[in-house]
Amino acid sequence: MENNINFNNVSKSFSGKVVLDNLSHNFKLNEVHVILGKSGMGKSVLLKMLMGLMTPDAGQILINNKKLDDAKSIDNLKISYVFQFSALLNSLSVIDNITLYLDENNIDSKENRLKKAYKILSDLGVEDSASKIPSDLSGGMRKRVAIARSLMIEPEILLYDEPTAELDQINTRIIAKIINDLKDTTNITQLVVTHDIGFAFAIADTISILDEGVIKISNNPEMIKETNHPLLDPIA
Repeated sequence: MENNINFNNVSKSFSGKVVLDNLSHNFKLNEVHVILGKSGMGKSVLLKMLMGLMTPDAGQILINNKKLDDAKSIDNLKISYVFQFSALLNSLSVIDNITLYLDENNIDSKENRLKKAYKILSDLGVEDSASKIPSDLSGGMRKRVAIARSLMIEPEILLYDEPTAELDQINTRIIAKIINDLKDTTNITQLVVTHDIGFAFAIADTISILDEGVIKISNNPEMIKETNHPLLDPIA
């Protein structure tokens, strides 16, 4: 049996507005999945429910056929989240942002925490910014630091909410390379919410279109290119 993230008949509403409407979909583990959709269609809500920041009104989320909470508590499944605007703390240096969770939970020795953090920062090309505060960094560098922070817990699942928002083409390509490098060198399952169609095609194993509360279409990039959906008109 394949290992999957399963959304089973998941619904979510806010103030009477239905955002996710009895949504059912499987995301295969160890792949890069891109979720496309217009603003307000529930893309970020889907990620936040998987992270545990929101709960479904109905339905359930399963990972490897276990309820999400059980997978996280019993199997120690680790899920990280890269926020749209990075959510770094300007009161701390970059390196202290990176090690914060491990520091607060006294995970491993301080020496090993720093060694691990500098290695990840080096891999992402921002090691020279370790002593800076996030507000002194460019948007692209802040995004890379946010990814570095998410990698510190060695997640099995990594969620990105609009990772190229407000980035130029050069920085967008850098983020795409990071995601592709992780795909090639790790078994991390990556779910990426974006409205950037070109970026989606540069990274995805599968692309899913979320519209009217459900995933209308889901396929590999080559098949998606042949799909008739208004959201994909710019690539026609």
